[in-house]
Amino acid sequence: MDNSPRLSKEDWLKAARLALLHKGPDGVRVEPLARELGVTKGSFYWHFKDRNDLLDALLKEWEEETDILLENLGELDPHRALEKILEEVKRRTLASERGEASSDVAIFTWAQLDPEIAKRVNKSEDERMGLLRNFAERSEIADFFYYAYQGLLFRRRRIPKAVKDFDMIAELAMELMPLKKKASKAKKITNAAKKMGLLLVAATSLQSCSLYRTVRWQDPHPDAPDRIFPYRVVHHADVPFHFAKGIPRNDLDTVNVRDTDAKLKPLAQYLKDRKIHAFVVIRNDTIVYERYTDYKPSQRWSSFSVAKSFASAVLGKALEKGIIASLDDPVTRYLPELKNDPDFMGLTLRHLMNMQSGFAYERTNGNLWHDLRSSDAKFYYTTNMRKSLSEMRRVQTPPAPWSYKDSDVELLGWVMSRAAGKAVAKQLEDEIWKKIGTEYDATFSMDRNHGLDKVSAAFQATVFDYARFARLYLNNGNWNGEQILPAEWVRASTTIDTSRTEPEVTTWYRMQHNQLWWLPMHNWANERDFYADGSRGQRIYVHRPTRTIVIQLSEDSEQDFPFRKVAHYLAGETYRYPRGILALTVQAMQAGGADSAKAVFRKASADETEHPERYFLSRDVLLAYAAQQRSAGRAAEAEALYELARERYSRYCNSAPSRCR
Repeated sequence: MDNSPRLSKEDWLKAARLALLHKGPDGVRVEPLARELGVTKGSFYWHFKDRNDLLDALLKEWEEETDILLENLGELDPHRALEKILEEVKRRTLASERGEASSDVAIFTWAQLDPEIAKRVNKSEDERMGLLRNFAERSEIADFFYYAYQGLLFRRRRIPKAVKDFDMIAELAMELMPLKKKASKAKKITNAAKKMGLLLVAATSLQSCSLYRTVRWQDPHPDAPDRIFPYRVVHHADVPFHFAKGIPRNDLDTVNVRDTDAKLKPLAQYLKDRKIHAFVVIRNDTIVYERYTDYKPSQRWSSFSVAKSFASAVLGKALEKGIIASLDDPVTRYLPELKNDPDFMGLTLRHLMNMQSGFAYERTNGNLWHDLRSSDAKFYYTTNMRKSLSEMRRVQTPPAPWSYKDSDVELLGWVMSRAAGKAVAKQLEDEIWKKIGTEYDATFSMDRNHGLDKVSAAFQATVFDYARFARLYLNNGNWNGEQILPAEWVRASTTIDTSRTEPEVTTWYRMQHNQLWWLPMHNWANERDFYADGSRGQRIYVHRPTRTIVIQLSEDSEQDFPFRKVAHYLAGETYRYPRGILALTVQAMQAGGADSAKAVFRKASADETEHPERYFLSRDVLLAYAAQQRSAGRAAEAEALYELARERYSRYCNSAPSRCR
């Protein structure tokens, strides 16, 4: 028998509203709610059939709030009707944060996660906006007020005192929206302009809220950052450098390249399918191939994480000039305000550059609710970078295992700006950008006006100015006889670290991260290439042996790696994509069993010794697949794979035997 107190339906709804607001729909679950309320879940079933019934109740009560508008449309005085609506909206907004009413913030975020919920929310929202327009002489004023109100909701979550902003917005709505006695046309235009200006100021203040930015823009298009953030201009060179124009190599359109499904297709089709807006190939300082879709070469385009490679260049210059004494300096030498925080003790600049800080960090994973709260979103959209960085907490002692974090580079940027006494954008302009013949101004987004440059992911430039930067690195930091960057710094950034045998990111070309650049480990001794990589498919690629530069600007993160094929083709050389040893082994196992698989693996491995360009294999993927076979109950297959792993990676397996059996 269930002896739990029989809580009211409202008690359960209040707890569920708060869970939806703070944890999203996944947080609205019967057992956690029961624990929070101090009862067993039996009490729940007095009021609801199941969890879905509870979720439906939460949505229905929000839908019914449209009655706030309907109930007041009967007022003969529209001014009084609107006043009553605004009073009720304010009351319910405050009540929603105590769980006493449904929350617009929670419902809107839920709608972004579930298309069926979105249909119902959109229907109710359309009704609300339609009714609200009845109070305005111009419907766009009503719409603008509604959007400003939504922004206020998100800002209120972060800054409690922002509730006073509702009164300002409500006052403006009262003046702008109701029907009034006719006034002279000129006077109406003047008054409306003044008040709209105030409303714009209010909306702008909401736009600066980091949570609002996150929800509004989410994963932004590469042409959006200059509209999202304030920015510093990185001024172009006085005299631009121009690459020569060669005979167009339109035959590249038909060259077959590997797509993300491992199938080959013509390059022209690949560019279309991967949503690539600019693909420019330069060989020996001569432009040989250009393809553009909805992009002009004078247009700035965000590089996203390619910005990290620009930060690396500024860091190398700062070291050369003595602005920063050593990569082994503690962070607190330059940021003494952090010296009493144990989470920053022992942390060096090298740890940050190598992404070994040990700070807690959550990457995006494709789940919208998770991504909105991720560290990626926090550090991209923050309106106070210093505060966000100061709040970081360590979960591992540096040097920790490599873990990709924007925050490590942002902290490095704070150090560089403090050490030099000027913004990273200005250092880039003075020491590099104006010296390499750039044609257009670039921008570095800031967290706030006069704040820190967002050096991990928010540098914007044009396609050929990116190519000029690539040319600087192709020539080991030298620009037409002038050594702009230390040659040793460039070489260290763009040369494989042979002491590290496994890539940081597992792909067929095996991505090693080195001083904020990327190197494809597969057959690197012969290819000697490197690249900068950014979200949504931004690439700056350099192939030393053929002196080829490729700039790719895209809007799709799903990309493969066509660059080596392009470089070799233009050089008149044959290039074949490598075959995966694990894939060959699995095929053999499916066809002939474990013994057949071992024979294929050993033969391919022996051939790889003579021809490393023909094959690729990842230790971690091999071990993960072996573990997967064991979990699936295929013990013989798993043991065969573990045996092969012990043969190939004996040193690793001796040091970590539990992973290899």
